[in-house]
Amino acid sequence: MKPLVLICSTDYEFYLLLAQILNMGGLESSLVEGAEETLASVKSDELMAVIIDYHSDAFRIGDLVSQIRETLADKALPIAVFVGAGNQQLYLEVLKTGGCEIFMRPFNPERFLSYLSDLLPDGNARSSSERTSGNSLVYAEITMQLDSRRVECNGVDVQLSPIEFRLLQHFLQKPGYVFTRDALIEAAWPQGTFVEPRTVDVHVGRLRRSMRRVLGRDIIRTVRATGYALDERQNAERAS
Repeated sequence: MKPLVLICSTDYEFYLLLAQILNMGGLESSLVEGAEETLASVKSDELMAVIIDYHSDAFRIGDLVSQIRETLADKALPIAVFVGAGNQQLYLEVLKTGGCEIFMRPFNPERFLSYLSDLLPDGNARSSSERTSGNSLVYAEITMQLDSRRVECNGVDVQLSPIEFRLLQHFLQKPGYVFTRDALIEAAWPQGTFVEPRTVDVHVGRLRRSMRRVLGRDIIRTVRATGYALDERQNAERAS
């Protein structure tokens, strides 16, 4: 049985476009309309992700994401949201909902398909040694497996969005180095994508909170008027 993606949209033509892209990636899709029908459908065991086409005031996106999280309890179901082109304020609003990947319409189908491919399970047939083989990045208690796109801290899996994963990967490649916001945009966002500095701050903030939850401390240092660095030393300096 193919993995299932739930699509919440009132635009049937847009749904057909997404369904075609999903089919190209070997995935099934199911259409729902509105928050009530979405919440009634998210408990399916076959479901691998929820896609929300947000282009009207039919529901509040933050409320819907929170309700999905509450409905699924501890299950970390990926949620992606499509927003209209040029609506930067709505983009920032969606960022604050937590756990979302955001696509601006019109969107890049290759990037969307790549995002979905990253969500596919590694496969239970692979042994643990196979899953941990290949390139990896290690710093402090953080281990990033580049081949399987997994992040662990002290043996605990950390769930990150694709942008947060790419940000952390960039930090791990040069621990202690201070990256400007422009450098982080170039590293984590698709080429040609318009990204405001505030958007970088929001994503780095989400990454910082995710790492703090498993490490019990901050490991990303903010350098005022410059950028950010992955720096374990800041904790030792505060304790001294």
